[in-house]
Amino acid sequence: MQFDEVELLAPAGKWSVLEKVVQAGADAVYLGGKGLNMRMLRPEFNFSPQELIDAAKYLHDRNKKIYITINNLYYDSELDEIRDYLRFLQEIKVDALILQDMAIVQLCREQKLDIPLHASVQMGIGSSAAAKFLETQGFARAILSKNLSLDEIRSIHQDSALLIEYFAHGDLCISHTGQCYMSSFMTAASGNRGSCIKPCRWKYGLDGDGAGSEPAKYLLAHNDLCLYPHLKDLLEAGVRSFKIEGRMREPDYVAHLVKIYRQALDRVIANPDGPATDEEEVQELHKHRIRDFTTGNLYRRTGLESIGSSGEREPVFISSAFKLNRLKKEDNHNIEDLPAVNKENFKIPKLSVKVAKLDSLKQLGKSEVDTIILACEHISKNQAAWDKNSISEALSLVNDRDTEILLETPRIVTESDLHAIEELNELASLPGLSGFIVNDYGSMKILKASGLKLCGGPGLNVSNSAAAYFLQQNGLSRLTASPELEWSRLKELLASGIDMELIVQGPLCGMVTDFCLPRTFSEDEDGLCLSPCLYADFALYDELGQKYPIKTDKKCRNYLYYPFDLCLFAELPLLFAAGLKHIRIDAQFYNNVILQQTLEIYLEACQAMGQDKGKQIDSLNTLLDIFPQGLTRSPLFNVN
Repeated sequence: MQFDEVELLAPAGKWSVLEKVVQAGADAVYLGGKGLNMRMLRPEFNFSPQELIDAAKYLHDRNKKIYITINNLYYDSELDEIRDYLRFLQEIKVDALILQDMAIVQLCREQKLDIPLHASVQMGIGSSAAAKFLETQGFARAILSKNLSLDEIRSIHQDSALLIEYFAHGDLCISHTGQCYMSSFMTAASGNRGSCIKPCRWKYGLDGDGAGSEPAKYLLAHNDLCLYPHLKDLLEAGVRSFKIEGRMREPDYVAHLVKIYRQALDRVIANPDGPATDEEEVQELHKHRIRDFTTGNLYRRTGLESIGSSGEREPVFISSAFKLNRLKKEDNHNIEDLPAVNKENFKIPKLSVKVAKLDSLKQLGKSEVDTIILACEHISKNQAAWDKNSISEALSLVNDRDTEILLETPRIVTESDLHAIEELNELASLPGLSGFIVNDYGSMKILKASGLKLCGGPGLNVSNSAAAYFLQQNGLSRLTASPELEWSRLKELLASGIDMELIVQGPLCGMVTDFCLPRTFSEDEDGLCLSPCLYADFALYDELGQKYPIKTDKKCRNYLYYPFDLCLFAELPLLFAAGLKHIRIDAQFYNNVILQQTLEIYLEACQAMGQDKGKQIDSLNTLLDIFPQGLTRSPLFNVN
């Protein structure tokens, strides 16, 4: 087998790194400006406008390519600056943009720019359906999710015309990229904007059946990716650009990685049937490693062997556990300061409720709920796996009401999950099914064929009006605001007039990981999982004893939740006054009593329009009693 046009892509955070990685054999370099990218924690890194001009010339003079990271999620107040920056990047003839936010696509179109587009790993592109969608939007390349298996990578390559880029070496997050919000919930420091406080590098204990007896360890601290021995497998699977992580690394460290991977790639390309590795190179990688190495998900799901649980090789701990902010009854005086809603212009907001079991749907009874959302994550314990029969029964329970029913796809959909999404299209003919809520671009592409209503879920990370407009142009109607927006940013988004929904009550999923924590403490002597998630509750607890509930789905992914449920009840008048027309209660884990009590409180508040402040205070106190484990306004209001 011959491998043509293979690229080795190196990072550069400084000019000295840029020169060294070129000398070491990089074919292309990715870097960022002084703003608007994911690596902004240290001011000495990243390139000034003049340095970007010089870098483009330096690389092009040597027949190398320059890719610019503009890979944050952005806010409306930043869009004008981005427009100017994009025009500047076109003028200096950069070879591609690496982006996460679809606002960049929209702004490029508005200005008729033709810079090639590369989908950042932050997009979480994990399926051929998502890749095909990117093709329709003019993308030239996708940097695939780091959570894919080799077979999934191969399948995406075979089913897509996009050039496939994949990380070969460097840091790994325990969560699926783009879907980690824990830092935002804790401090409003967003990992999707490059300012994560890294709670995944804290000590945790595991609480649950058969667990809890061992001392706390760094149970979420992923080892570093090293795919050096597996370059041939990746080439055969269709990867054509091999990316090295490290835009915050020093020159010598990055250069030695580039040199070794250059030699290895050249060796495999020249002689595909020959040896792929060199013992001296292996020793050199090991000698200069930061953390220990792992192959990630390439050949098997992440297990305890891929976790640096001792913390011995962690280079720096940038934060440690602290007391998280929770809502208290003494905070209720803030309600008195909130505005009353103008009755003349007020329309009662639409209320959506998400449930995961048929008896929960029955519990809704004749409640004035506008939208019922059926959760399709297929959580293992005490949850329904919605199939055609149960959905038909659910539809029959509400067919005499003016209520829409939407099925919500999971937040994570990779190539191995596509069959389940495609099967949802077969439900389109069921009488009474209104449509779907999608959380990834692959599901969006597949379910568009249903002809039913499509809405955007929280997993799409809508943070600005340009991204919202892009999604509306591609067939989505109502959109859910990103779960990590602060109040000032949400106001900007609502001011655009886009039809937005906001989750105001429910559990806050902070991470989704392929590392199954319950399994690590429940395997039998043959390494087989005893499936404790089917009958027991699990949680991580930090060094302050704060518990983070764990839910496991049928694919053995773990959903790690913030210790306190979200509750924006007190802020409803403020949200309504800002133009919010749709609110959502995520009640998929609530028992029927809690569901009914919570629903009644929110329904009454919507009808009252925030006029009776005393009643609001009483209702909030009731909610605090219903949820003794705690409630929070984070990240929208009152974060630490």
